[in-house]
Amino acid sequence: MGSVYEEIYGDKPLTEFDVVKQNEGRCLCLVQKSIRKFDLNLSRLEVLTEAASGYYVLTPLMAALAGAERVYALTRDSRYGNGEAVSQLTMTLAKGWGIEDRIDILVSREDARIGLADIITNLGFVRPMDAYFLGRLKRNVVIPLMFETWEYREADLDLFECRRLGIPVLGTNEHHPDLRTFEYIGLIAIKLLFEIGIEIFRSNIIVMGSGEFAEQVILSLRAANATVTFLSTEKEINFVSKSAWQALKEAEAVVVVEHQSHNMLIGKAGLIKAEDLYALNPLLIVIHICGGVDQDALEAVHLRHHPTKFAPPGKMSVTTDCLGPKPLVDLHTAGLKVGEELARARARGLLRQEAESLVLQKTSLAQGFHNNSLEKG
Repeated sequence: MGSVYEEIYGDKPLTEFDVVKQNEGRCLCLVQKSIRKFDLNLSRLEVLTEAASGYYVLTPLMAALAGAERVYALTRDSRYGNGEAVSQLTMTLAKGWGIEDRIDILVSREDARIGLADIITNLGFVRPMDAYFLGRLKRNVVIPLMFETWEYREADLDLFECRRLGIPVLGTNEHHPDLRTFEYIGLIAIKLLFEIGIEIFRSNIIVMGSGEFAEQVILSLRAANATVTFLSTEKEINFVSKSAWQALKEAEAVVVVEHQSHNMLIGKAGLIKAEDLYALNPLLIVIHICGGVDQDALEAVHLRHHPTKFAPPGKMSVTTDCLGPKPLVDLHTAGLKVGEELARARARGLLRQEAESLVLQKTSLAQGFHNNSLEKG
């Protein structure tokens, strides 16, 4: 199976199976601790989620360990691995943990068992959750988002159709003191810089981005005694100033971490053209976490970059699971807890808005939508 681990370990790659298996004991311990921490109890509930590669394999397992009556895990081939290998890994771990009788692997979105789920996660292989998909779900189904609501993408989930059908949808508060997910973003930058050969300590690094993602990267790099220049993407004028170009000329690396705007930053149609960047500093290394960067343009002028595959704007090239299982385990357990609370509320006969309001009052793990246009219906 191709993976980020092959990029890291070169001629002797670790497959996702190897990476998870060699850390299996810790994975199980982390899942059990997280279930206790968030008091997750999925008894009498059925869950639809994904069976995916890397540490994402743990999501259906944690639902089963939390007592779910049945867990349906959708899988398919992807650039990270083939569906058959993912299925084998999932069920191998499930058997070792004594929960194989609770998990069913689904290989088609047309599988009728999708309509049995009480809780459906919005993870990759379950998406897109369009009108057709939503119309096949049971009346009392609920959808917890495994991220904050500002990260919502219409292409992944038809929220207006959810409102029309009365399906509760809430996000997961990643700033909750038991999660603090955003603080891992700076560590991702450190990991990528180390992998490409930048020592960080006393290195000259630019952070290009905005918001909390950029703030966390800056904090982490400065804590490691890097010399950091912040190039804000919020105003185009920041990219044409003499100080910005001087900083780019002197920098060893630029970390691109823009998760809010989908504007192109580096590339033919970007605020900075790749050829201009190369002419200014041919030794500059572009580290991509998220944001609009034309990877083909970088390769055309032979600017070094990492990782080897960039995600499109609005998505992350590398997520927190690259650091280890803990951030993913805690986030997905918390998201399932939001789903549990919504499902219990619906089982009491509460309508969509009533269920959402009750859960938002009951647990600070849950997060609602603050954009009024998303609340219509």
